[in-house]
Amino acid sequence: MEEIIAKKYAQALIQCFNREDLERVSKLFSQASQAFCVENFRDIIRSPYVGKMKKKELLLSLFDDDKQLAAFLDLLIENNRVDIIPFVDSVLERYLRALENSYKAVLYAPKNLDSSTIANVAKSLSTKLGVQLHIEQSATKVDGIRLVVQDLGIEVSFLKKRFFDDLKAHILRSI
Repeated sequence: MEEIIAKKYAQALIQCFNREDLERVSKLFSQASQAFCVENFRDIIRSPYVGKMKKKELLLSLFDDDKQLAAFLDLLIENNRVDIIPFVDSVLERYLRALENSYKAVLYAPKNLDSSTIANVAKSLSTKLGVQLHIEQSATKVDGIRLVVQDLGIEVSFLKKRFFDDLKAHILRSI
């Protein structure tokens, strides 16, 4: 739900800023969204005992007292939507990457792969898809490998269980 609301706010930012300013704004949102990882910061932002002016001052300090974003922050504070700042950051980042034809992929594997393997996978998939891929790794307990490019709706996976199931089905069909 928050992501849907964040898309509308991010769309307003996209319409108001040119590309250079949008890149600057995206960096500011990225810095601010890192603050939301700190529990004490989230407690202050969500506290009903902290006034709206104090919250605005705190948020403006994260955004380097940017006057263009002050009205946007006022709107977020007034509508009690400050929690969507990390989601707005995510939407802005995806939008800017799409403009550059560059996308982020996540590689799920039981253990981290070496950087040369990741570079080879990124290069081969980039040429096949006609885009630039940046691959991040994530360790999982799944017995296999799965690569997900969420923005493009692409998932490539090789799972041990599925391989054996397909092999069994093929052998049974051939008998």
